[in-house]
Amino acid sequence: MKRIILPFLCLSSVAMAIDVTEVKVKTLDGFGGDSGSVVSRCQTKAGAKYDETIVTRDVTQLKSSGEFEEIAADAVKNAHGGVDVVFYVKRKVRYNAPLVLEGNEFFSESKIAKEAGLQDGSLYGESDLAEAASRIRLAYRKKNFADAKVVPRVEIISGNNAKISFLIDEGQRRKIRNFVFSGATYAEKRGISYAMMPFREEKEGAFDEKELRDAIGDHPWWNPIGWFSDSPSSKDALAQCCDKIAEVFRNHGFLDVVVTGPEEVEVGDDEKDIVFNIQEGPLYKIGNMSIQGLKQYPEQAVRDRSELPETGAIAGGKVLDEAAHRIKVTVGSGDRGLADTRVDVLCIPAASPGVVDVVFKVTEGVPVRINEVKIRGNDFTKDRVIRREIRLSPGDRMLEDQADRSKKRLENLGYFARVGYNLEKTNLGKDENGAEYRDLVYEVEEKNTGAFMVGIGASSVDSVYLSAEVSQNNFDLFAPSKLFRGGGQKARAYVAWGPRYQSAEIGLVEPYFLDRMLELSVDAYRRMRWYDEYDLYRSGASASISYPVKFMPHWEPFGRFGVGFSGEFIEFDDVEKGAYYDHSGKEVSFEEEKRRYDEAIEPVLHIFWARDTRDNFRMPTTGYRTKIFADIAPGGDNEYWRFGFNHRNYFTVSKRYGHVFMLGLRAETIDAISGEVPIYNRMFLGGPKSIRGIEYRNVAPLVSRDADGRGDVAPWGGQTLFCLNAEYTIPIVKMLRFAVFSDVGGVGVDDFDFDFSDTFAWTVGVGLRIDLPMFPIRLDVATPIEEPDMAEKEAFSFTVGYDF
Repeated sequence: MKRIILPFLCLSSVAMAIDVTEVKVKTLDGFGGDSGSVVSRCQTKAGAKYDETIVTRDVTQLKSSGEFEEIAADAVKNAHGGVDVVFYVKRKVRYNAPLVLEGNEFFSESKIAKEAGLQDGSLYGESDLAEAASRIRLAYRKKNFADAKVVPRVEIISGNNAKISFLIDEGQRRKIRNFVFSGATYAEKRGISYAMMPFREEKEGAFDEKELRDAIGDHPWWNPIGWFSDSPSSKDALAQCCDKIAEVFRNHGFLDVVVTGPEEVEVGDDEKDIVFNIQEGPLYKIGNMSIQGLKQYPEQAVRDRSELPETGAIAGGKVLDEAAHRIKVTVGSGDRGLADTRVDVLCIPAASPGVVDVVFKVTEGVPVRINEVKIRGNDFTKDRVIRREIRLSPGDRMLEDQADRSKKRLENLGYFARVGYNLEKTNLGKDENGAEYRDLVYEVEEKNTGAFMVGIGASSVDSVYLSAEVSQNNFDLFAPSKLFRGGGQKARAYVAWGPRYQSAEIGLVEPYFLDRMLELSVDAYRRMRWYDEYDLYRSGASASISYPVKFMPHWEPFGRFGVGFSGEFIEFDDVEKGAYYDHSGKEVSFEEEKRRYDEAIEPVLHIFWARDTRDNFRMPTTGYRTKIFADIAPGGDNEYWRFGFNHRNYFTVSKRYGHVFMLGLRAETIDAISGEVPIYNRMFLGGPKSIRGIEYRNVAPLVSRDADGRGDVAPWGGQTLFCLNAEYTIPIVKMLRFAVFSDVGGVGVDDFDFDFSDTFAWTVGVGLRIDLPMFPIRLDVATPIEEPDMAEKEAFSFTVGYDF
């Protein structure tokens, strides 16, 4: 048994003015050898005055050397009137390679040595070797050796030099074939056919079995989340699964659920099922609801503001807890603002079976005046970055709704793994109104906010390209000592290289420029795109500043209004030679476009208003994204104005089944202030991000090699654009959705030219949406119902990226 030494057991009985008679070292490791090196490193010396502080410092210094498994000290009066100081040490062994293994068959010696992580010549104690054994066991369990045992052994060679071996009992390998939820009659296996029928009748209280599998971490092979995590296999992990399964059932109204097990059921020679036995109990609904304990507020007023669940609704544990939280916020806000209010939920069986009367038992708090607002846990993030999201200040009354809203604002930053707040008492007493002075403390736990990604992008337009991106969502341009972290800025650097598309971009966003609600965005880029008729290079930089727009009577932000300026240098290369003819028979050429508009400098003033209320930027289910903009380019090589509108709205058709309808509308027009609009500023539709089913840029005025329109055609572009997209998506399994869609649009020749008769296109199709983290894929098959005369069809298209 490991001996535990308590430091300074007898020190309290020793007078501080007594001399140290002798300093001794007693070893507990049995190595033998010279222990004088321990004494030589101590400041406690024979003949000196005894000082408990110095002895403590000696113990700390010896521990920090990393040479000892255990180190402690004792001081005892001796017969000579002095003190004997004894240091008890247990030294670590020095590992002499190679590692000795017994009983391993599945893993090679090199694999086990790698998992153990022992370095030749390094010092290791019992706890170090126990951790190494644990790493080896974990490697075995990942390969389905659930009962693997690994025992370390030490054989002393000389002094503290030792051979280290591991005795391994691999046990029988049994792969987990399936997790079985025995007795779970309300947990249904739902597949594609289920998702396709949003209005089917279903068993009340039933839910998708996938919720149980997600709760315990059992992911199918095609889910990337499972590629970087392991299904539960150890006994401890499986035991914890019982609580997670019970929580899912309680959240669905099975308040009396009991989950036991798990049991291992052998299947064949090398597989097993993990069986959880579930007694669901009755499905409870809410009967009468009452709020008890209120003294300062009328019950009906609290009910009206707390949005309580309706009578007859399923009594889910999560629903009731959220209702209790809303009551707490309500009582802690308003005219009285009773902070530290506690709300307990009591479910009392009613006379009718399957019904519970819900009592929210309120213990009212007290009025509080905020003394200080304190921030804790922010090692990198600056205080001011956090404080600007908190809507309470010193001297304010404590209002739970403001504190809770501030908590959510901090969570939405994405900087923290956890955000919480509490009130701490002070010794300042109360103000003239009887409110206690307390400190409001926000505690945060920071998380990684940087990312480095390398990948392969692809689309039917850009072909295949390699990309790399470095981003930091909590960037600080002026904090190199903190690795440029903590300032609340967003920074991004991106490069892509492919045969048809290349790009290098860098950007910075300061959301609180000059410590005001001004968002400053700065970007610089060089983009190269190869079209069939010419290559185009754009190099430039831009800066914009925006401010939240507020309207009466509530003065809540309603989008952002902004202005910006950009400068761009545009070049042509590898232009196709020869003449083309437009719809009127006029001769045109790409060589002429290059001659007139090559190496152009364009300074552009931008004015815009934008609003985004989407619930999720990757796969939205509700909300909208809108932008209205006007550009004017005066004084450059190309002078023009442009006006546009872009709106995409998402509607949840069936929340239960996850059906979402999207409607998008885009309209733009452009005209030259002097001269004509160059081809690289004209407008085109067609391809996977506008009109699917038609070749990229083929929904636009086209030009032909022959005046009669019979030769090869090329996109020439127009000055007015209209595009309408409608899409209905249905979840098949997690991260995979089926889509049906229709696209309509056209491009007019001149500004405000709504005659789309020559370019009108209408297509319909189906597709798949694969929501892989940071690598979403859109696959579409479409066919045109109406199409421009000379446009080419594109039945299949795909892109990597989020919704266009």
